[in-house]
Amino acid sequence: MFGSSPADAFEQKAQKLRRAVERARMQFSQKTRPPSTNRTSDVLTGSYFDYLPVELIINICCQTDWRDVTRLRLVSRAFKELVDANESIIATRWMVPGSYLALLSQLFYPPKSKTGDGVRRPTIQYFYGLEKRHITCSQLAYYLCDKAVAPISSDGTEKVDEAILIWLTFRYYVLHFLTYSRLRLEANKAAIAAENSDEPLTPGDLNSAYLSIQSNIITTFDNQTLISTHHALHFLVNSIRLSMSPEPPHKQNDELVAIILRCQMPLNRCVEFFAADCQGAPRSLRKQFMQDMEGERMDAENRFGGGAPLRRSSSGHSREASRRKWSPKVTEVWFEAAKIALTERGLQEHKPDGVYFFPECSQELLIGCPGCKLK
Repeated sequence: MFGSSPADAFEQKAQKLRRAVERARMQFSQKTRPPSTNRTSDVLTGSYFDYLPVELIINICCQTDWRDVTRLRLVSRAFKELVDANESIIATRWMVPGSYLALLSQLFYPPKSKTGDGVRRPTIQYFYGLEKRHITCSQLAYYLCDKAVAPISSDGTEKVDEAILIWLTFRYYVLHFLTYSRLRLEANKAAIAAENSDEPLTPGDLNSAYLSIQSNIITTFDNQTLISTHHALHFLVNSIRLSMSPEPPHKQNDELVAIILRCQMPLNRCVEFFAADCQGAPRSLRKQFMQDMEGERMDAENRFGGGAPLRRSSSGHSREASRRKWSPKVTEVWFEAAKIALTERGLQEHKPDGVYFFPECSQELLIGCPGCKLK
């Protein structure tokens, strides 16, 4: 009655210690849970992750491949919430300065945050999109290397020139230009159509708008980027021309080349073309490519071609005596706008990016343009 025994005192201390440990465990568990407004119940990962600080977990994710983090989201709801709450931080740390992802992120901006603050934040889905663009560009680069450099030399070793690999960096700028020029033209067309619903656009009107849009994009390129991208597109177009028409005239299929450059996914179509053109490619692959291109032709004609009614002049007569089939030209994509930019900057004469051997022609050809001068 007048005091507790040593055993009772020890039991009280043990209970206090257990309560303190439980409180500490709950605090660590709360720290490891990401904030979520949609949480319906408290869920733990059921692993030692529950006891790690969030900063350490993020650091671990940043040291892994993005595919591993994507798989981690599929393990449980707790892991999914953990990754989703911190994906912008994780995706940002994946973009190492100087890497291809950092360059692509400068050309293709992250989406705006869903919180409504207007800030652009990278996500895992955005990172996945950059990776797909890189894979497409890399595949195209390898196909073009095969066209430009003899794959096997006389001594049986691979012949690869480092200069062409440096030049292929500008494949990203080619994709950037083709993507944004198409998107802006579609937006411009919709805006003009809404303002002038009584006067449908003609192909000539769209070509003028297209030239202006392309010129605005080119103004963001510095001189060296402009020249190398100009050479890259020359090389790409000439390689397709040569594959389609090995015998002169090499420009007889230019309409198809123009449609490839103006379709929804131009570089993907280029990769599919070279894959179907390879020796030993199955006939079904070539047939599928031609079917896809026929669909692209119809889609492009509806969006940019002569599918719309012709405008009427003030006298009531059509601008043209009869409707003509839409015939896109290769020069309408990049080359006309680039020629104007090169003239304005005084860059008509410049050095080529290299001289390479083309097995199909059995001769050396410049990777450049008509304005290149060997100095």
